[in-house]
Amino acid sequence: MFHETLDNGAQAIEANQQAVDDIVRQGPRGAVALAGVAVLIVLAIWFAFYLFVFVPRN
Repeated sequence: MFHETLDNGAQAIEANQQAVDDIVRQGPRGAVALAGVAVLIVLAIWFAFYLFVFVPRN
């Protein structure tokens, strides 16, 4: 069975916390990019609908 001393456990926790802090510091770039693409798609569909449905009726 593997046995860690308390000192190694504390170092592992500190290393994990440092990794999490580095990831959080980079920010949610992927989520912002995905939301931006989704908004652009919705706007493109809205403009297409406007141009191909509403404009020809006038």
